[in-house]
Amino acid sequence: MSEWRKSIATINPPRVVPFLSQPSSSSAHIGRISGPDIAVPLSWQQLPASSNPNMVSGAAGYSVHHAQYGLERERWAKLAYAPPPAETITLEISAVYEGNSRKKSGCGINFGNICEGKKDIDARLDAPGLIQITLDTILPKILTFGRGFPWCTEEFVVRDATWVDLSRHLPAIPYFLAQCLVQSQCGPKTTTFKTKQFLLMVVVPAAQWSEYEAWLDKTEEENILREQLQRHRSIITVTEERDPRTSGTNSEDPWATQQEDEGPFGLDFKGPDALSTV
Repeated sequence: MSEWRKSIATINPPRVVPFLSQPSSSSAHIGRISGPDIAVPLSWQQLPASSNPNMVSGAAGYSVHHAQYGLERERWAKLAYAPPPAETITLEISAVYEGNSRKKSGCGINFGNICEGKKDIDARLDAPGLIQITLDTILPKILTFGRGFPWCTEEFVVRDATWVDLSRHLPAIPYFLAQCLVQSQCGPKTTTFKTKQFLLMVVVPAAQWSEYEAWLDKTEEENILREQLQRHRSIITVTEERDPRTSGTNSEDPWATQQEDEGPFGLDFKGPDALSTV
């Protein structure tokens, strides 16, 4: 009986024998069996042009910003582990408004006693860096001083002690460093750093300060009128409590409804002179 007939009569199937194809000469030298031949369309062999110009070639899903990751990581690592600056200065920051000051030979007048000191400031900071520190320090105090007034902070100007506008100074150039370098005693051509204190001011324009004063006068007048009205209402309330006749006829005083021309004993009483002496 053949094996096929035996497999029908028994439970176990026949033994599986693999049929291997003859390896080709091109794949025999690499020691593997070649796979099936697949026909690739010619259109697939051309790489499609990327629709996103920001995509980095050879890295799907990444943009040009990802390529800067290494540089940004190195920059932030230097900032995180950088030691504090060795050359530092001290800043005295105040708030003024434009006007001729009689006490000082300047063009600004201090207001609100707003003054703040900042020490350990890097002497190599440029004008934009000093402007940022000055505004971050003084702006909250100005807003607290004139609470309720719509300040236009974009018009504020940061100036130094000589009334120089820092926004007109070139960036990336240390602003106060040159004033801290003094001639060294070791040699005529060598200089050494000497820390100093510098004055910076947040200047409110004259036009905006005039608007603030007008708003302040109007606010004070409204407050005075409000206080007078409140005082008048309080007086009326106290008068009504002391004089029940002004509060209506429901008073507990029995004489509250008596007419002014009535006597204490009524209209029928004629008085002692009207009695007969006979």
